[in-house]
This record gives sequence, structure tokens and C-alpha cells, in this order.
Amino acid sequence: MSEREHISRQSGKQQRDAKISDSVKARRCAALAVMDVRANGKALELALAETEDYAALEPRDRAFARAIAATVFRRSGQIKAVLKPHVRKKPTAPVQAVLETAVAQIVFMDVPPHAAVSESVDVLKSRRNTTPFASFTNAVLRRVVEQGKQTAAAAPPKSNIPGWIRGEWERTYGKIPMTKIAVQLIKDPGLDLTVTDKREDLAEATGGTPVGRQTLRLKSIGDVTALPGFEDGTWWAQDLAAAQPAQILMDQFEDVKGVRVLDLCAAPGGKTLQLAAAGMDVTAVDKSSGRLKRLEENLDRTKLKATVIHKDALKFESEPFQAVLLDAPCSATGTFRRHPDVLHNRSPKSVADLVRLQDKLLPKAAALTAPGGVLVYAVCSLQPDEAMPRIVKFLENAPDFRLISIPALPGLDLPSERFEGGVVRTLPCDMPKSGGLDGFFIAALRRKA
Repeated sequence: MSEREHISRQSGKQQRDAKISDSVKARRCAALAVMDVRANGKALELALAETEDYAALEPRDRAFARAIAATVFRRSGQIKAVLKPHVRKKPTAPVQAVLETAVAQIVFMDVPPHAAVSESVDVLKSRRNTTPFASFTNAVLRRVVEQGKQTAAAAPPKSNIPGWIRGEWERTYGKIPMTKIAVQLIKDPGLDLTVTDKREDLAEATGGTPVGRQTLRLKSIGDVTALPGFEDGTWWAQDLAAAQPAQILMDQFEDVKGVRVLDLCAAPGGKTLQLAAAGMDVTAVDKSSGRLKRLEENLDRTKLKATVIHKDALKFESEPFQAVLLDAPCSATGTFRRHPDVLHNRSPKSVADLVRLQDKLLPKAAALTAPGGVLVYAVCSLQPDEAMPRIVKFLENAPDFRLISIPALPGLDLPSERFEGGVVRTLPCDMPKSGGLDGFFIAALRRKA
């Protein structure tokens, strides 16, 4: 293509885009992000941010685009079931993404059907290579309007979880818990805040419910910066389950004030904030400069102090610490309530790669733990290979460490089987009346004095 032809084509595209509404652009962003997550394994937030129109959209339209894309991943199996009777041959990836995002709106989001159909067709018309599929898509979506909700209702919630993950969870947790976990996937999550001061006052101001020791649970997420106390820095967003590793670590000390603690793989920093708020001398290490920037911003907002170091944890050297918290890089499949895309941009190979990394990080964390000190290992994953097998392997090669039995988590109503083997396993279906929580595995270890 000559430079003149390229300029002409770009000019034509700009003219077409100038004529389409922001709501069509939002739908196009959602479809492009869905494609990007599936094709390139990106996180949904990053995929959305990298679409060409997303940053220029109004906050309401950006939220709409994200809601559409997230619904596609929450309801992927049911959406597939809805489309199957009407699409004999799988279309190209862009057309497939537009169909899926349209079904998400029509069947699950209570978007007026005529708007979902016409504007999804307009998405295809806004791109030269997809315009020929506009009529086909229009016909399919009109049949979805007539039959889609009934078809979706007949598909079980567990069909929304990729088969390889569903198989692992059924074998590990059982079919009934697996079904309950799947139900949590299709529910919109609330918002958990870790509150350092006047939790009851904030509960009254927001209508939230106190749960656990420091958590306030709100029914919906919304704009966190608009909540009371944001500027004062008396709270930060952190799932109830994610708050437990730091709490377990602190429980191993009679007095945590001044205790030197290392938070390895610390960003985005919720656990660092917990440890600092308790008065510990915190060193936070992470290799992601972008995520560390968010940690530093939260430290500034909450007026808390920690030593922040931009370094790969495997290369970090220091005098040993009295306590080490390793929230290891993992598949993060336990966070699907807020990030349903994690179930679709993971693979058995990516989990195996993470397991190898975890097996390197645990000995590294152990070497940084002082004699008599405490090491807490945590992952926000539901994959069994990232959990107890890592601790067993570590202990086989670390005779100077022993497991600290964790019998319960104060303030959390969890069944006794969540503490088998002296470790903690939370499932998203736990505490269903209050909205569930993320899936975590946590183990506490002590080094011989």
C-alpha cells in the first residue's frame, strides 16, 4: 500500500468514526477487548485501555464497555449455547466477538433489544472488513431476541467455566462446591474495603456491612473515589479473603509494633498497607514499576509509611526479616468474581510456568526469613497445583521450617474443612449470604530459632 493510499484509508476511517455514536464506540471497544483477551491472553482492563476509543469515552460509556466485556466472560458457556442454533459455521473473530457482546446485552444486561441489535450491527458497519456480515448478524440477533433468554436459562452455570478448569475444580473440591462456585461467577460482586479507623461510622455513611476484623462490605462497586473517607485515607479496596494473609502473619506476634517485615511481590499493595497500618516496619518489593506506582499512591493517600523497592524478588538481597509475606504470582483464578477474564486467558501451560516460579520464590523467601521468624505463603488461585503441593515440596527441602497450624479465621464463618492440614483454603462460594469472597490458599511457616 502506498503512503497516499494509507493516508486516504485512514482519512476514510476517521470520517466513518466521526459519524458513529459513543454508545456504538463503547460496544466496539467491548468486542475488540474480548478478542484481545482471547487471542493474546491480556487482562481485560489492559485490553480495554488499549482499544483506540476507550480513553476518549465518557466514564459512563467506559463502564458500559467494561460491563459488556465482563458479562461475555461471566456467561461464556450460556452465550455459546444461545448462538449455537443460529450460527452453523463459526464466523471470523471480529464477527464472533460482536455476536457475543450483543447476546450479553440482550440476554443478561437488560439493554433494550432494539438498541443492542442495531448498534451491534453498526459496530460491524464501522469497519470495512466486517461490513459484509452486518445483515447476517442482524438476522441472528433478531432470533436471539426471540429465543435467547429461554435457551440461556436451560444452560447450567458451570458451562461458563472452561472445561479444563472445571475438571480440576470438580476433582479437587467436589461437584456440589463446583456448582456453587459457578453460581458466584454469574453474580455481580460487591466492594470490600479494609478500614483502619471508625468502621462503624463509615458503615453508617455508606450502608455497608462490617465483616471480618477490618472489612466493610458494600453491595456495589461504583466510583470508589466518591466514597466518604477516600481523601482521608482511612480505607482501601481489598477483598475480604485478600486481607487474611497479612492478618495471619500478624497473629503470630504478641506485639507487631516495629517488627521488620518483608512483603515480597507486594504490588498493588493492599497487604503492605495492612502491615504498615499495624505499625510494622515494612519493606515492599515488586518488579512491576507500574504496579508499584499504585502502591506508592495508596501510601500517600493513607499517610502510611513503607520502604518501596523496585526489584525482582528473586534478585532481592537483604538482612533477614522477622516476618516475610509472599503473595506469589499465580493464575489468580480465585479472583474471577471481579475479573472473570482470568478464566479465559489462562492455560495448563501458564499454570505450570507459575508453579515453577513459585518453587523458586518460596526458597528465596525462606532465605530472607530470620531464625525464629515467620513466613506466610499465599496465592489467589483455585488451581490445586499452586497450593499445598508447593508447601509440601518446600518443606521436603527446608528442614528448618515447620507448618504453623491455622485452626480458624476470626470473624469469618468458614466450614471446618477449609482448615484441613493446618492451612487455609477459601472458596468463592463461602459466606454466600454476605456475597462470597475470593478463592485463596494460605500457609504459615516458622523457621527454627
